[in-house]
Amino acid sequence: MRNLTATICLTVAVLFVAAMVTANSAANAEPIYHEINYPEGNGPFPVVIALHTSGGFKTVKRQISKYTNAGYAVYAPDFFRRHGISSSNRFETWTTYRKAIEAELLELIEVIKKDPKADAKNIFAVGFSNGGYWASFLAARKHVNAGASHYGVWRWPPSAGWNGYPADYFDADSNPVLAIHGDNDSVQKPRFVYDQLTIVESKSPKFKKHIFRNAGHSWDCEPCRKDGYDEEVTRQSLKMTLDLFEANKR
Repeated sequence: MRNLTATICLTVAVLFVAAMVTANSAANAEPIYHEINYPEGNGPFPVVIALHTSGGFKTVKRQISKYTNAGYAVYAPDFFRRHGISSSNRFETWTTYRKAIEAELLELIEVIKKDPKADAKNIFAVGFSNGGYWASFLAARKHVNAGASHYGVWRWPPSAGWNGYPADYFDADSNPVLAIHGDNDSVQKPRFVYDQLTIVESKSPKFKKHIFRNAGHSWDCEPCRKDGYDEEVTRQSLKMTLDLFEANKR
């Protein structure tokens, strides 16, 4: 009887664990949280994947209308939510959860390709600060036609687990990436960023950079005022990005 009881308990425990694994798998079967915005009309529309800063998903909302007004559908994923990432543990985006977020963004691209209002041949990415890292990943690994990194992440403190990315994503076959940065950026400081941009330039012939003089971080966020809102830099960086996308449509 004692052996039978032990066997039953063990079986119940195994079934419980299996159920938990199944539940977790099912919970992650859905793509990460994202919002979709379309321009007027029926489409299919070229698509921009808009990627938020370390301030979280709310920071990408002010960007969406810029791209829908230009005729793009916008998919805006919240790549923090599933993993409990916030500004306080933002470095885990590129260390602990790097592989998971890579996979989740690729799952989202598959969702886009099944969207009848999306032009599956013309998918682009734009990222802001933290999101600039992921726009670089998507274009460097040829998952999108081209990507733009606005005041993007190119390096972080070695104490947080520096591992050479996003420069390591690039090679001679990478799709175009435009890195737009300010020489007064106090978050992604030029003295740390520029050497990474030089490395990428040596690896990827389709990589381009543009450095704005006297521009800081979050130049397009009027309420942020981290390094100073700059309306002209905001306008020019948007035009450069849209020009990049237009040049790489199929």
